[in-house]
Amino acid sequence: MPSAAQSMTFLMVICAVPIAGVAAYAFRNRGKPGARGFFLCEIGMVGWSIQLALITWPTAVMPVFVNTTIRHLFQIFVMLGWPLLVWEYTRRGRISLKRSHLAAVLLVPALTVVLTATNPWHHLVLAPETPANPAGIGEFVLGPWYIVHIGFAVTLVMIPAGVLAQDLRSAVGNHRRQILLLLAGWAIGFPGALNTHLFRNVDAIPAYVDLTPLLFLVTTGLWGLALFRYQLFALAPVSRRTAVETMPDAMISVDARGTIVDANSAARRLFGPERDCIGTPLSTFCREYPSVLEQYERGRASGTPVSIDDDGQTRHFTMDVRPIEQGGVVTGSLLVLRDVTELKQREQELDLLKQVLSRVFRHNIRNELTTLRGNAELIRDRADDDRLAARANAILADADRLLSHSEKAKELESVIDTETVDEPIRLGRIVERHTERYDARSDVAIDNEVPSDLSVVAHPSLERAIEELLQNAIVHGAASRPLRIELRSRVVDDRVRIVVADDGPGIDGHEIDALDAGEETDLQHGSGIGLWMVDLVVRKSGGTFRIDADPSLGGTRAVIVLSLAD
Repeated sequence: MPSAAQSMTFLMVICAVPIAGVAAYAFRNRGKPGARGFFLCEIGMVGWSIQLALITWPTAVMPVFVNTTIRHLFQIFVMLGWPLLVWEYTRRGRISLKRSHLAAVLLVPALTVVLTATNPWHHLVLAPETPANPAGIGEFVLGPWYIVHIGFAVTLVMIPAGVLAQDLRSAVGNHRRQILLLLAGWAIGFPGALNTHLFRNVDAIPAYVDLTPLLFLVTTGLWGLALFRYQLFALAPVSRRTAVETMPDAMISVDARGTIVDANSAARRLFGPERDCIGTPLSTFCREYPSVLEQYERGRASGTPVSIDDDGQTRHFTMDVRPIEQGGVVTGSLLVLRDVTELKQREQELDLLKQVLSRVFRHNIRNELTTLRGNAELIRDRADDDRLAARANAILADADRLLSHSEKAKELESVIDTETVDEPIRLGRIVERHTERYDARSDVAIDNEVPSDLSVVAHPSLERAIEELLQNAIVHGAASRPLRIELRSRVVDDRVRIVVADDGPGIDGHEIDALDAGEETDLQHGSGIGLWMVDLVVRKSGGTFRIDADPSLGGTRAVIVLSLAD
């Protein structure tokens, strides 16, 4: 059937063309990890397919042993390219072998090429019974070395597939898709390369039928999808692996049976010497750390405190246990331990400092200010000199201001220590209650436009924050009497914007800058601690707080944005 054999030949050549195109792309990117092996595989498939086409052509194009020698050479490209591709891909870096190792790997392939090229002298590769013009390689009569060549090739291409399968267990996202496509292409191309030998004794299949080039084309299509759609040569897998290996948090992946399938360097340093822990039960790996095992056995957790004794010192961690899901099925767990020892020590130091300062503010300074104030009053009441009385009044004013700072510092401490969950608060009623306190004053005019039924979700200390904003406006507006204050609100979607504005001279700019930057500022006119408290209350309420100039009144405007209560 020469016409059928010719058609098969043309199909083989056509299949080789797109494979050659992908090989050219890989060659242009040969500097990237995996590209060299990818190119060797693709160019090997091209040459392999062309030689199969030539042997299938009805008339002899070249001696069989020459065709087989060239085909074996291209087969060696695939045999060596596939391990190189997998090795560089999984290690995410270009590799180089020692000359001794390279010589050992190339020994059998080199002997194969030499023995095939000299086959007419010994027939170790192709037996003398092989036809001079076979219809296909299915008519070859194999010599003993041909069998050795096939066995060596099968071994060489099976090992990298196992490496990819192992890497697949911990791969996610595009990395996982890349590996699946590489394995799928291998699973099609590998038996495709052997299909002629596998079906050589099936009489129903003509000898010229060889699907190897077509299956190579399918393999190239799958690998091309990994290459172009999922960026096989990109740095996503290496960046992910680098991030995991260099991050300070200890990460351990455990399968459903409690066996470790992956652990980064931080985990190996924490729980044992630098050794390969893959395949080790977690109970063995962490046998000296029962708190970790106990938390793992409890299941999903987030930020759970865990303490570990390490060389006589206690180290503090927060531990997360997260399920690993594949296809909607939980197949394991990810353990993440973050070292918070320094943070814990810092918290303890700050807590000690807070206790000392709180004790000083509450007791020593307050008592001494009370004594100072009493003596100042006594001096003022008994002074015959007006200048002396004025000095005493100045002392009293300073003492009152410091006492106010002390009270606000205690309130700020209370807000910091409060872990209360935000709750619905009747903001309209709060504003009404506090504005009514100033109705009788002739030096302050307050215009309240906040609806009485307006409610927000906020920290329980929100009322104290509103009171502080009103007091702050009055204090800063002392030079502008009578002072006008406006309270306005506007609801947009599920957020409420509350404005407290005045027509006073405005607040010092450096205090506004300090609030925006989140850094300390000088405590002038009693406003510093109070505004810090307002900002803290609003942030704990999940809102925002800012101070700027009011365009309508010309003074200061404080703006709070909170969530609207249902």
